[in-house]
Amino acid sequence: GQGHLGTSPSPVPPQLYLAIALIAVVVVTGCFGYYQEFKSTNIIASFKNLVPQQATVVRDGAKQQINANELVVGDLVEIKGGDRVPADIRVLSAQGCKV
Repeated sequence: GQGHLGTSPSPVPPQLYLAIALIAVVVVTGCFGYYQEFKSTNIIASFKNLVPQQATVVRDGAKQQINANELVVGDLVEIKGGDRVPADIRVLSAQGCKV
């Protein structure tokens, strides 16, 4: 017969392929989760930019400049052209208002 000069390679156990596949799935899933969390954090930050930081309100008959997060029910909010609305409001009166 013919002799082999070296030893024949040992067969790779199927568990090794399964382990590699599982590790790859875990790594890909982790990366995808991180990406989704990063994306949602950016979306939340962009929503904060949509809401104005300051609002002009009429309280006790006087106009005041306050932080938008200090608005309460019953405040009269003054909005001019180009302003962003600082909260959910009900329009009491408007002159030439387009939405």
